[in-house]
Amino acid sequence: KKTNAHERLIKMAKKVYLSPSNQTKNEYAYGNTTEDVQCGKIAKACKAALERNGVEVMLGQYDTMQNRCAESDKFGADLHVPIHTNAYNKTVSGTRMFSYNLSGEGYKACKAIFARLAPITPGTSENIKPYPGLYEVRTPSAPTVYIECDFHDVPAVAKWIIENTTLIGETIAHGICDYFGIKFKEDSTTKPVTSNTLYRVQVGAYTNKTNAEAMLAKLKLAGIDGLFHPAEAKVI
Repeated sequence: KKTNAHERLIKMAKKVYLSPSNQTKNEYAYGNTTEDVQCGKIAKACKAALERNGVEVMLGQYDTMQNRCAESDKFGADLHVPIHTNAYNKTVSGTRMFSYNLSGEGYKACKAIFARLAPITPGTSENIKPYPGLYEVRTPSAPTVYIECDFHDVPAVAKWIIENTTLIGETIAHGICDYFGIKFKEDSTTKPVTSNTLYRVQVGAYTNKTNAEAMLAKLKLAGIDGLFHPAEAKVI
């Protein structure tokens, strides 16, 4: 009986509360848009991907942090996930994540999501840090993964975020599934390429050679082939 009860517990659907930024005045350096709009799109894509993988999701955005944390607790979330984009000095960029400490479940979840998200984002200034002072980190009953996807005050990065909200949401969901031990199911509506035509995808353009080389190194660590073209200042 104990074994059966344990198996039923394992099979129970995990619950994730997504809390995208509601900051309507944080303007992007490109695209005449704001943080709340783009983070809302990321969260919706993440919700769809998680639900495709059997995860129960609640998404809250335009309410107070107090109400969202209370709603997350009432929902019985196994993971609380605020989704934001960052800003600093219009040059720094990269994925940043915050957990309550560096030893709990929030940190484990951060590492799982970071391993998926950091390799695809344009910036290189990336880390996971404890930040118990953040309200949405310390308040929810569930472990929290506070995500700053990348920096929207850098025009090229802002453009990338706008053009890749679905990719970002799917990638966050993939990391969450990794944390829960769920084998991630890709979107079946995405059809594979069947022609012999090859398409090049540029993931960054830099005026600084060091930054370009750092991005190429990041791609290789993620198992992605890349080419460096100094004359064109591109990593493709």
